[in-house]
Amino acid sequence: MPKNEVRIYNSKAVIFQNEYDVWQFRIWLADEDKYFRQSLRTKDKGKAIADAEEMYEDIKYMKRKGKKIYSISIKKAVEMYIEDKRKYIGLKGANGIVEGRHTTIITHMKHFLEYIHKDAKVKDLGVNALLSYEIEGEETSYYLFRNRKGISDSTIRNEIATINNCMKYLFEHTEALSDISAFKIPKITSRKIDTSGEEVRRQTFTSEEWKTYYIAMRSYAAKKNNYETKDYYDTQLARHFLLVLANSGLRNGELRQLKWRNCTLEKHIDAKQKPYLLARIRVEAETSKVRIPRTIYANCGKYIERWKSIQKECGIEYDENDYVFSAKGEEFTNRKLNSHFVKIMKMTNIAYDRKNDLVIYSLRHMFITNMSLSGASFESIAQHCGTSISQIERVYKHVSDDERRTFATMRYMNIGGNIVPMSDTYGD
Repeated sequence: MPKNEVRIYNSKAVIFQNEYDVWQFRIWLADEDKYFRQSLRTKDKGKAIADAEEMYEDIKYMKRKGKKIYSISIKKAVEMYIEDKRKYIGLKGANGIVEGRHTTIITHMKHFLEYIHKDAKVKDLGVNALLSYEIEGEETSYYLFRNRKGISDSTIRNEIATINNCMKYLFEHTEALSDISAFKIPKITSRKIDTSGEEVRRQTFTSEEWKTYYIAMRSYAAKKNNYETKDYYDTQLARHFLLVLANSGLRNGELRQLKWRNCTLEKHIDAKQKPYLLARIRVEAETSKVRIPRTIYANCGKYIERWKSIQKECGIEYDENDYVFSAKGEEFTNRKLNSHFVKIMKMTNIAYDRKNDLVIYSLRHMFITNMSLSGASFESIAQHCGTSISQIERVYKHVSDDERRTFATMRYMNIGGNIVPMSDTYGD
């Protein structure tokens, strides 16, 4: 039995201390047939009770609204939406639809499932999912996904309108933990997009944009701007996740699923005798988009070391099987990551049209582009980033040989066959 167990609301919910004396919240969700557990991130009993009571009331409110605490699959969500629309067949007025329209909705959502993966969870989607998504290791957009199948722009627009209506329905009726009322709409023009590199160039942070962004991150996560420990922990989690992402070239899904047992820090000395920390990261096959394991070295050790200190400061203990970036002992979801990313972006002075172009995947674009500019071969980049040489050649060929020679500061070295960033990093 957990120690120091305290029951609240006539035993409908429980708080207890774990082995590190940090208070935990637990409640049985009868309609979902499972427990909901969450760390209260405090060792103070009074604060734990107050926070638990607030959490209990929030959960009950969401239940009264008919929402789920645990996210459902995209496939299940789409089935619910299609069934809901069936009720409007034959009705008069603005909400009524004909049988043919319902058939069209089914077709549109079928294409959406093909794009997004049926086993994905609603909570893992971000508002940029139609703009930037990864399919079998290749980043794409809904427009490109459908355009490559020969689908017209007008048809794609109609499909996106249906998808957005589905997301609004889910936001209003099912997902308690989703803050997505609609997706950002891809720009669709009659001009065919240059899929060989122009879109990637547009969606890559410039050095000045990235500097502006990571300075904004610093302010976003500062303790003085986050008066509650929970907010401080969450914003620092997002900050350090994005810093590691920008300096490793990992896909955000690979980093979200990274566990401590697959991450070690190594001390090195650069050519100027300056010490720095490299992170040795093992990407397991089951967490890789291409289902091939790989080991990389990344110059993000100082961020991971600092993140360890912040976890300790906040009373968070972990073992080797825990996720490196964990919100509550669970994987850091894409939804939460995107929410932080967008909030930080709003704090920057980056031009409005550029803010719409830049997405989380832009950090991987930036890393790969800078590797290419630094003189690394496409083969080395592909090995480091877990993708094919042909994909790197096709997407990043906009980086010309002249640009590569100009930028070639050779900030990378070879350690055990791995291309390793040197002591300069991107961020703070």
